[in-house]
Amino acid sequence: MPRYLILALPLLAACQHYDKAAHFAAGAAVSHFVTQETGNPTAGCLATIGVGVLKELVDDVVDPADIVATGLGCSVALAF
Repeated sequence: MPRYLILALPLLAACQHYDKAAHFAAGAAVSHFVTQETGNPTAGCLATIGVGVLKELVDDVVDPADIVATGLGCSVALAF
């Protein structure tokens, strides 16, 4: 995955209509990056879930569905 794509993720997250898709995309990017750096897909998924939880902790309103959408992004790294 091109690294510049990660820079586009905050722009995607700004679109509330595509909120869950943006969470999924961010999760896929985190998982892919961590998996590539460590060679460990489990570490990629754990990092993805961790990022999803941390992001919700800083939000004004916690949405558990956002954590799930972010966590599901790790399925992309597992598939490839």
